Amino acid sequence: MNSRFYFYLIVFFSVLLLVSCNSDSEFNENELKASEIIDEALIIIDESLINSMNINEFAKKWCKELYSSRNNKAIWTQSKSFSPLISSFFEYVNSDTSLNVPFGYFSPSFNHKNSLIEMEILTVLRCAEFLSLKDTTIINYKKNIFNEPNRVSVNEFLDFISEDTKIESWIIRLLNYKESNHRLTRLHLALNEFIENYGVEDISSPSIPTDLKDSVLVHKFIIQQLFKRNFIKDSILSHEEMVNQLRSFQLMNGLNPDGEIGKNTINALIESNYSRYMKGVISIDKMRLFPDTLETNKLITINIPSYLLKFYIDNKIVNTSRVIIGNQNNQTPQLIATMQYIVVSPYWNVPYSIASKEILPNLQKDRSYLKKNNYSILDRNRNVLATDSIDWNNYKSNNFPFFVRQDPSPTNSLGLVKLMFPNESSIYIHDTPSKHLFTRDERTFSHGCIRTENPFKLVNDILSSENHKLLDSVNIFSTRKKEAYVFLKETFPVTIVYYTADLNDSTQQVIFYKDIYKKEDQLYKLFQKPSGKK
Repeated sequence: MNSRFYFYLIVFFSVLLLVSCNSDSEFNENELKASEIIDEALIIIDESLINSMNINEFAKKWCKELYSSRNNKAIWTQSKSFSPLISSFFEYVNSDTSLNVPFGYFSPSFNHKNSLIEMEILTVLRCAEFLSLKDTTIINYKKNIFNEPNRVSVNEFLDFISEDTKIESWIIRLLNYKESNHRLTRLHLALNEFIENYGVEDISSPSIPTDLKDSVLVHKFIIQQLFKRNFIKDSILSHEEMVNQLRSFQLMNGLNPDGEIGKNTINALIESNYSRYMKGVISIDKMRLFPDTLETNKLITINIPSYLLKFYIDNKIVNTSRVIIGNQNNQTPQLIATMQYIVVSPYWNVPYSIASKEILPNLQKDRSYLKKNNYSILDRNRNVLATDSIDWNNYKSNNFPFFVRQDPSPTNSLGLVKLMFPNESSIYIHDTPSKHLFTRDERTFSHGCIRTENPFKLVNDILSSENHKLLDSVNIFSTRKKEAYVFLKETFPVTIVYYTADLNDSTQQVIFYKDIYKKEDQLYKLFQKPSGKK
C-alpha cells in the first residue's frame, strides 16, 4: 500500500504542476523523471484474438476498428512484460476507485490470469469509456438514474494515444485530456489519495453512547470509529491524542474542529468511507456539468453544503466568507448567473409569499409592527399608502392586495448592501443584521437568498479588482437612507453548486460535507456495495 500511496502522491503533485502552468509552457526535462518514448509496437493484435475474448460484440467491433487502423499493432504491449509506467497505468485504469466511478459501471477489469494482450484490450476499452466522460456524466440528474456507459470514437481514441510521442505519465494524460476544469482533476486525485489512505470500508456502526457526558464511553466510541475507518493506526490513545485526531477528522468532514462530540460529529463518525467515496464520485460527476465558458479570471462560487462563499481571481482565492442559506422549506437553488451590480442601502421589496403569509399575521396582532420594522405598504402601482384606515383583519394570505417594502436602515433584513446577479429564482447575496447566526455550524435560516458574513469586504474585493471609481464611495453610500447603485465594469460568473465533496483549497485534500437538503439519498441507492473492492 505504501508504494501505491507514494505513486499517487507523485501523480498528484505532477498534475498540480501541469494545471498551474500556461498551456504553452514546457516541462523542465529534469523534472520529468518518468518520461518515456513510445516505440513502435511489435505485438500484433488481430481479429481472431479479439473474437476469442469474453467481451460483447459491440466492444469487439470497436476494438477491431481501432487495431485495424493501426495495422493491428498493439499500443502498449511490446514484450513479455510491461514497463513499470505502463503497469501502473494499467492498474490505475482497471481500478474503479482510481477512475472514481461506481463499482461495475465500466467494462470488466482484467485479472492476472489474462494474457498481456487481453490486459491491453480490456484497458483500452475502459480508457475509451473514461474518456467519454469528458463530454457527459455518469448520472442523469433529471431522472436520478445512471446513464449507459459509452466510449469515445475510434478516431478520438487515436487522437488520445498519438497526441504527443513524449509521455510524462499516461495517468496524467488520461485525466487532463480535453479537461478544462482543473479543479475536477485535482479533486479526482485528492479522492484517489483519500481512498489509498483510508479505503472504502462499509462497516456498520455499533450503538451510539446514550450518555454523552460519560467521558469513558465517549472516548471509547470515538476511538472505535476512527480506528475501524482507518483514520488512526493505534486504538490506544490518550485523551489529548484522541482530541487532536478528532479535530483532524472534523476538518476533513467540513465540521467545526472543536474536538467536541455533537450530533454532526457523531453522524460523521458512523458514516462509512464508502459513503464518502459515493459523495466524491457524485461531486466529480456534477463538476462535469460545469460550463467551459465559466473558466474566467473572476468567479464567485457558493457550495451550499459547505456554507461558504469563495471569490476567485485568476484561480486564487481572495475572499472566503461564511454564508447563511435557505431553510428546508425555502432551499437555495443551484444556478449560474452573472454578477452585474451592487446596491448600497437597499430597500427590501418583500416577496409576496412572505408579505401575505408572515407579515400579515403580525400586522393583525400589532398595528405598530410596520413602524417598528421600517415597513411601508404599497399599492399595485407602487405608491406608498397611509395605513391608519386599513383593517388588516379583512385580509387573508390568498387576497392580500398590497406590496410590502422595508426602508433602508441597519436593521433592514438585507442589511446595508446586496450584490445582484439577475436570475429566474430572484436569488442574490446580501448583508444581514442577524450577525449572531454566523456562529452556528448549520446555517439554514434564509428564504433562499445568500446572507454573507462580511459583505463589505466582498464588495471591496470586487471593486478593487477592477479599480472601480466608486470604490471609496461605498461606505458613504451606506450611511444614507437612499439606494445607491454601483454597476460593475467587469461582470463575471456566480455559481451556486451542491457538492458534498470538494477540494480544500489550502491543503488540496478532499473535504466532505453533510447532504443538508437530502438531495443525494436517491443517488446513493444506484451504487453497488463495495464487496471488498479497492
